[in-house]
Amino acid sequence: MILREDGERVLGITQPAHSALTGLLATAWVPVAGLPWGDLLTAAAIHDLGWTAWERAPETNEETGLPYAFYEMPDEPYAAIWSRGTDEAETFGRLVGLLVSRHFTRLAGRRPAMAPLVARERVRQELLTRELGLGAAVLDACSDLLARWDGLSLALCGGREVDVGDWPFLADEFIATVDARELRPSDGVIRSVTVTLRRPG
Repeated sequence: MILREDGERVLGITQPAHSALTGLLATAWVPVAGLPWGDLLTAAAIHDLGWTAWERAPETNEETGLPYAFYEMPDEPYAAIWSRGTDEAETFGRLVGLLVSRHFTRLAGRRPAMAPLVARERVRQELLTRELGLGAAVLDACSDLLARWDGLSLALCGGREVDVGDWPFLADEFIATVDARELRPSDGVIRSVTVTLRRPG
């Protein structure tokens, strides 16, 4: 879950909602020639699919009294979420599964306890890379874009200012909404949060 401070309120945006926003950002992006664009857009939109069950009944961080933010998650549920998520991503297609798996291992390198799952995913990646016959340059470019969209979506969901550098979108404006649950005060009200990016000048 992504926690967003809004004055005295704290809003919670689910990982799947953030993932959907990542897909919208990707779809609005100027396509990059030579990349498997359709599969990359799908991977962006579903990369946090494994979080769905947890988000229905999120565990509470006893220190904050709020659901765990995604970066606070203890290792055991984090591993279960990503193990499920990489398996489910491959049901969308081999390349989608490969890209989501690569995204996970890129993130999980920060957690020593994820080493067994990372090793499992490396086997998946080697197998799928051979089957698909894609080179490292293409896969690395896809992974870099997926990471960029993911980081941009996380920042927007968290209410932080973003700098996209040279304008990367097809249109002069990007507007999207995501649902957020009010966590503090804990009335559970669902609110729409609008995120907007506009070309400078």
